[in-house]
Amino acid sequence: MTQKLNSFEKFWKELKRRRVVHVITVYAAVSFVTLQLVDIVEQPLRLPDWTTALVIVLLCIGFVIAVFLSWIYDITPAGVKKTKPVNAVKHTDHTTTQISIGWKIATYISGVIIVASVALNFISRRTSNTDISRLDKSIAVLPFTNLSIDTEQEYFCEGIVEAILDNLFKIGELKVKFIASTRKYRDNELSSKEIAKELGVTSILLGSVQKIGNDVRITVRLIEAETNLQLWSETYNEDLSDIFSIQTKVAQNVASELKAKLTSEEKEKIKMSQTQNTEAFNLYLQGRFFWNKRTKEGLRKSIEYFEKAIALDQNYALAIAGLADAYNVQAFWGWSPAEQGYAEAKDLAEKAINMDYKLAEAHATLGNILCYGEWKWEEAKRELLYAIKLNPKYATAHQYYSELLDVIGQNEEARLQINLALELDPYNLLFHFISAQNYYHAGNLNKSLEECLEIQELDSTYSLAYLWSFNIYIRKGEDIKAVESLQKMISLDPLIAKHAYEVKGVYKKSQMNGLIDWLIELNLKMNAHFFYVADSAFYVAKWFAMLDKKDKALDWLEKSIENRSKIAQINNDPDFYNLHSEPRFQKLMGRMGLSEYGKKE
Repeated sequence: MTQKLNSFEKFWKELKRRRVVHVITVYAAVSFVTLQLVDIVEQPLRLPDWTTALVIVLLCIGFVIAVFLSWIYDITPAGVKKTKPVNAVKHTDHTTTQISIGWKIATYISGVIIVASVALNFISRRTSNTDISRLDKSIAVLPFTNLSIDTEQEYFCEGIVEAILDNLFKIGELKVKFIASTRKYRDNELSSKEIAKELGVTSILLGSVQKIGNDVRITVRLIEAETNLQLWSETYNEDLSDIFSIQTKVAQNVASELKAKLTSEEKEKIKMSQTQNTEAFNLYLQGRFFWNKRTKEGLRKSIEYFEKAIALDQNYALAIAGLADAYNVQAFWGWSPAEQGYAEAKDLAEKAINMDYKLAEAHATLGNILCYGEWKWEEAKRELLYAIKLNPKYATAHQYYSELLDVIGQNEEARLQINLALELDPYNLLFHFISAQNYYHAGNLNKSLEECLEIQELDSTYSLAYLWSFNIYIRKGEDIKAVESLQKMISLDPLIAKHAYEVKGVYKKSQMNGLIDWLIELNLKMNAHFFYVADSAFYVAKWFAMLDKKDKALDWLEKSIENRSKIAQINNDPDFYNLHSEPRFQKLMGRMGLSEYGKKE
């Protein structure tokens, strides 16, 4: 053991004599500095992703060469000479000693550089984990301006933005606000700083789109909101066939400017495209444009466009998932026979999943179908949780999961999910309505009313907000405000607006009970025109329950069960609590598989 130790000591002394240790230390310091410089200039100079890896490989090769040469050669007053063996060295002259001192100084300085570099890197990493750094990587994408002569190209403009957003969502370090959150700013005169403050971001992405035939011109600008400084801008004049590469480039450039590190998996996700058929992609954008309107006519048009996209590319899983979305929403609102609509939607969602098992949109839609269309609560939960796992930034998945949790009485968990959806998309009217329902079911009437009032402020024509505030005011005993909400709701429908003036008169004559009876009669006479058909029987049952007319409420709930959708909420809706002990109600709960999720006291 002693002999081995002595041999090691001799070897170490020889490394020092030949100055190999000094060379290694200095080389390490130079390598640290080189890598830091590469890291600084890589993004501003738009160097390729493999630049750092190449530099590391070259430095490793250089290291081997430096060690080899330092072992064989030495620097002497007479120049570079081959190092003498240890047994051939008799003395060290003054000059050689000076050279040794120079190497020692260089070694000490290099050691300080290495320690300082490690410390700075550590501090930098610690800082990068702070909330301030996270906020520095937050961005809102405002609606792009449509510069196309054809105003119908609005769908293409919105679709391009959503495609860019979809890529930005795939970057884990970025906090991104969804397009629906920013539509209110389309014609707003607020400054970038004011908009960013409202949305809780530090950067704004602006742009314009012009499409003429197959020629596309897209201009994009990234603005630092606090200073209004333009961080980056680019104009793309391309053929429509290059649209996919443009979307990828924009996402990569935004990530680069905001110093967001892309993992190899994220890079691959951004480069992936569901289709290479640009015409199919164009049709898909039109389908989503009309689907987002959530109207009966809008859904009909969306189905046409999705079907055309699929006809051009039968493996276009995203378009198939879009078609499933359309059939699902149609069935929920009663714009198609429930059983048939949900069955068609389920077949399509499963087909999309078979094509691309990691497509969050398809799993979320299937989960919603299993919830409202089939009442398979645990299966729905698994699908929705998987959709959220696949894409935590897909706001609709959080919305659907919140609705499911609300149905089975898990109000607190439901609140967390709808809050996540609203964080991603703060001005989405539907999300606010789901939030209002959640507060109502949890017994928090004031918060529910706040949500309704916010919806009315965002869009004064959103009739469901007035319907829900009508119910809230009844429960709060504020009859006059309830009457005003009902009057406003009816006035929004052109076919029955003429009845709006009757509301106050009926109320004055017979008070609230008489008004609700009149409303039920009007609802039946107008064939539920001013309510979505799927909700009609449910709301009639709801009002009868509020009047404590239990038999009539149960009669209408039994009619509502044919449409399947809204009746799922009876378990957790306080308006039906007075029916929970009724045998007919318990039978309904059993049919829906909700008995084990009974009312939470």
